[in-house]
Amino acid sequence: MTARRLWPRRVCHVGLVPVVISNRLRCGRAAAAGVLPFPSPKEKYEVLADKHELAHAESLSRRELYGGNAASAAGSTPATGCTLLNATKTRLVGADGKTVSPTAAKAVRAEAGRELTYRLPGGATMSTIVPPQGFRPQTAAPTTARAFGFDAPDNPKALAAWRNKYKGYRETIPSAPCLGSSGKSALRFTTYSTNWGGYVANGHSNYNEVYNDQNIPKYYTDCGADNKTLAAPWIGLGGYNSAKLIQQGFASGSSVGSTTQGASLWYEYLNAAHQNPPVYIGHTSKTGHVISQYMTYSSGKVGFHWYDRTAGSGWSPVNVSGLSSYYDGSTADYITEGPYGFKLRKFSKQTFSAAGARYGNTFKDLFKLPNNEVRLTTNGRSSGAALFTDTRSSASAFSQTWKRCS
Repeated sequence: MTARRLWPRRVCHVGLVPVVISNRLRCGRAAAAGVLPFPSPKEKYEVLADKHELAHAESLSRRELYGGNAASAAGSTPATGCTLLNATKTRLVGADGKTVSPTAAKAVRAEAGRELTYRLPGGATMSTIVPPQGFRPQTAAPTTARAFGFDAPDNPKALAAWRNKYKGYRETIPSAPCLGSSGKSALRFTTYSTNWGGYVANGHSNYNEVYNDQNIPKYYTDCGADNKTLAAPWIGLGGYNSAKLIQQGFASGSSVGSTTQGASLWYEYLNAAHQNPPVYIGHTSKTGHVISQYMTYSSGKVGFHWYDRTAGSGWSPVNVSGLSSYYDGSTADYITEGPYGFKLRKFSKQTFSAAGARYGNTFKDLFKLPNNEVRLTTNGRSSGAALFTDTRSSASAFSQTWKRCS
């Protein structure tokens, strides 16, 4: 299912469609049926100059403004098989965090980020800022990084550690929200489960950040067709002691099971009353790449971050507000899920590394925190056979070895 497309008001000849090129609405060739034409990497950072066209651009979706070819090094494209959302609001943002007028000089606009805001299910609101060309979080001043959606700290020691997360960063891929289907993920998981396996850190009630590095393994079709199998590694807060859960990760292949390899990046927020659908923000085809990810919680607002460390490409940070009723800070989670209705897709060895969490202002590696192992078995009990096994390798790393489909 595809979201309704709101095109600029321009009539083109048969076979051609409207596209933003060099600040103007022009006609170009469609790459393929159902595929939107995209501006070049250079042109995508330019904005419409005409005042009338700028006003109309407020209704355009992120995909139409920025395109899916934003960062070829990461093999990234928009997610498919889900409902692409249109932005309800857009604005230009300067390095000081202030709004930049759409009629400002071209040089000023070129140095601005582009913020897009979306309405989400369950009373939540998402915003993401695509920074200007040349922006690098690992070298930007903390105030500039924060203006463009990156939560850089001011403390020198903390800033050095934060910048190290983005070592090698060289380009930003726009995050494009696309709603998937609702599921039964809000069900609590315990020591044994029929669809979760991994570790949970506990012992504190105020976990507010969780992070790890995760390789994209090679996937196989031994367990069935792509639309019948799925594996979804993720990190999150909650879900163990209550049905409140906020999570982010990636799903094997595509969101609709039309692809075996690669990963579709997603986040989700759930509680007993609201089983909201996952929100996909993009897809990468790069098997073997390492994705660094972390999420933070503060006063009902959650920041989601994905960075392809191998390619040096990061997706624009996603900030979602209105999530206080979904937050449970009693656990930090490091899980691979076999979603309900699917067999667990076979995968090569996958590793959760650089895994840790923050409670209050204290950061610790996963296995330096109190923790429990969650075992995914065929019947969700100790008597069941394991679908994969966990093996610790350091204070902040463990690997998972696939054993069976179901």
